[in-house]
Amino acid sequence: MKQQNPEKLLRSQEVLKELKEARGGSLLNSHQVMGNDPNLVNAFLQQYLNCNKRDVDIPKKYRELIVMAIGMATQTATTTKVHAKLALENGATVDEVFEVIRIIFFTCGVSKLLPALECLEGFFEPIGLEE
Repeated sequence: MKQQNPEKLLRSQEVLKELKEARGGSLLNSHQVMGNDPNLVNAFLQQYLNCNKRDVDIPKKYRELIVMAIGMATQTATTTKVHAKLALENGATVDEVFEVIRIIFFTCGVSKLLPALECLEGFFEPIGLEE
């Protein structure tokens, strides 16, 4: 099912264009699905701008680590993966990422730890036993 109202579609496309520009040229599929409701995608855009572009004092690396942690705590795989990648791209170290994982383990337990580690399998190599 897809939005059929031409005015709503036009408004959504305008907002999606703004969101794509604000995000540096990319949209996730979830953003495009939100496009079925111009008010929802606009609300998302405004929150994105408020959290990422306006009055931002926390350095990007730390903001990405925070959002990654929230993704882990809420078991939101897309948030965990996207923001782990962005944290690493913005200078986060293996030690910093795993410190966040330890905090998640301490505050949320193993039920959040294991899914978080599964989300990050593509980012970190397993450490095996030497034979």
